[in-house]
Amino acid sequence: MRRLYLELKNQRFYYFAPPVILFILLPLAVLASVKAGGRIAECATFSQWFIPSFAAWWPLFILKEYLNSPGKELLFVYKSGRDSLFFRMIGLWAFYVLHVVILFIYFASLFEFVWFLFIAIIIQSMFMIALGYFLSLLFQNTFIPLIINFAYSSIFNLALFHSPLISIFKISPFSNAESLNKFIAVAIIACILFYGGYQLEKRLYKNSI
Repeated sequence: MRRLYLELKNQRFYYFAPPVILFILLPLAVLASVKAGGRIAECATFSQWFIPSFAAWWPLFILKEYLNSPGKELLFVYKSGRDSLFFRMIGLWAFYVLHVVILFIYFASLFEFVWFLFIAIIIQSMFMIALGYFLSLLFQNTFIPLIINFAYSSIFNLALFHSPLISIFKISPFSNAESLNKFIAVAIIACILFYGGYQLEKRLYKNSI
């Protein structure tokens, strides 16, 4: 945990991008929508656009130190099993979820039925972190996954919301448990990506010894 804290601290001002999005930009956008007569549908759209997009921000910047830096082999050699990148990704997802909880406590004061949307959002965020983790280890680079992350979120939020087979986003209201059926598959795919990324990580570790 201490190493994870130091790695986040080492990001300097880049660290503050997700908090600024979650605690300033997104609440202001939703509040402006409410004042203009918007409903929870607009909140769901804004939330799905911004929150999953920045879920992989901290993970990718940490992975950058292992995959893009000179002497990266030494980082893998001195890394213990409990200190694997996989467990870092899970920890960062949980840390990001804590931030999202705070945001949704605010949303709960504006709308009803926000917690089904919350469940969808944290699953989408898990998927984006898993995708970034897998692609980073596959390409041994974090720039391409970062571009794919924002391109995927932008394209499917702006134009292809209704593509059920390849989009993790949902346009219909999140008013009951049935509205989360799609996200069971999204969670399973995220787990598969995490597993694939972990296998790639172990291969990199063996090759570094």
